[in-house]
Amino acid sequence: MGHRTPARTSIKGTQAHGLLASLPLTETDRRIISHLQQDGRRTFAAIAQDIGVTEKTVRTRARALLDQKVIEIVALVSPVALGYSVSALAAITIDSPALGSRISDALARIDTIDYVVLTYSRYAIFAEIIARDMQELQTTIETEIGAIEGITGVELFPYFSLHYQQARIIDTGSEGDDGVRDIELGATDKAIASQLSLDGRMPFSAVADHLDVSEGQIRQRVQAMIENRQLQIMAILNPLKLLDRTMAWIAIKVSSDTRLRQVADALSTMPDISYVAICAGRFDIFAEAITTTQSGLLDLVETKVRPLRGIRDAEVFIYANLHYKRLLPVHLKDRTGTPHNEPIHSIYES
Repeated sequence: MGHRTPARTSIKGTQAHGLLASLPLTETDRRIISHLQQDGRRTFAAIAQDIGVTEKTVRTRARALLDQKVIEIVALVSPVALGYSVSALAAITIDSPALGSRISDALARIDTIDYVVLTYSRYAIFAEIIARDMQELQTTIETEIGAIEGITGVELFPYFSLHYQQARIIDTGSEGDDGVRDIELGATDKAIASQLSLDGRMPFSAVADHLDVSEGQIRQRVQAMIENRQLQIMAILNPLKLLDRTMAWIAIKVSSDTRLRQVADALSTMPDISYVAICAGRFDIFAEAITTTQSGLLDLVETKVRPLRGIRDAEVFIYANLHYKRLLPVHLKDRTGTPHNEPIHSIYES
C-alpha cells in the first residue's frame, strides 16, 4: 500500500512488565470466580449460599478481584459483533530468545493486538490481531510489528472463522461444546452485546435506557443470544497467572478429503479446548488448549486430538507467557487504543 519502511523501534530500554506473575487466590476467591465464569450475572446471594459464606463476603471479594484486574466480567462474543471484520494470528520469529519477553511486551502495546503468547519454539511469539478491516491489518504488520527491533519474520494466518470461544478456567465442570460460536448477530443484538462487553453486570435497565428500548426486550434478546450460543456473560482471567495451568496452541493440518468445520466441531466438544480458529496458511486450524498439567496436555494431544479423523499433522506450541487485553467495541477506541470513558465494572444485582 506504499507505506514507507519505518524506523526500527528499539526495545533496549523497554522493561518487560512480567506478563506472568504469581497470583495467590484463596479457596473462596476460586469458588467465587468459578461461579462467575459459569454465569457472570449470578447474584452474590446465590453464590454465598452455595459456597457457605456471607453475601457481604462475596460482594467484598468480587469487588477486590475486579479492582485488582484479576477478573473482568464481560460479554464474550464474536469480534464481528463489536465492529471488527478481520482477525489473524501472527507467528513471529526473533533474533534471540533473550529478547522474547521484551518483544512480547512491545507487541502487547499495539492497539490492534489483543493476545500475545511467548513460546520459545519454532515461532517464538504468537500475536492475535483483531482489526477493523484489511487495511488496518496491513498497517499493523508493516508499520507497527515491522518496526519492533529483534523481529526477524512474521507468518500470518488470517482467520476464515473464529469458530469457537470458551473462556472457563476454574473447576466449572464444563462438558465442552458450550462456548460462543461464530454466528451473525442482528443490529439490536450487536448493540446490546457492545454494551455488555464493557460491563457484563450492567443492569438491563441501564442498557435499555442507552438503546432506547424496553428492559423486557433486553432480557429477552440476551437470553436468546445465550441460548443460541452467540454470547456468554462471564468472568475472564489470565489462566497462566493461576500458576497451575498449562496452555498451548495446537496447530493442525487437515487432510484434503475432510471438511475443516467437521474437525473444528470435533475439537469444540473437548473440555480442554478453549478456542478454535479456522485459518488460511500452512495450518488449517489453531486450537488453544488449557490443562492442569503438561502430562494432561500430552494426554489431550495423544488420545483426543491426533486420533481425530482428518487430522494429517499437529504441532504443539506450549505457552511460556501470556498477555491479553479485553476487546472493546470498535466505536469506543481511538487510533491509539485508549478507550473513551473507561468503564468500571459494576457489582449490581440484576
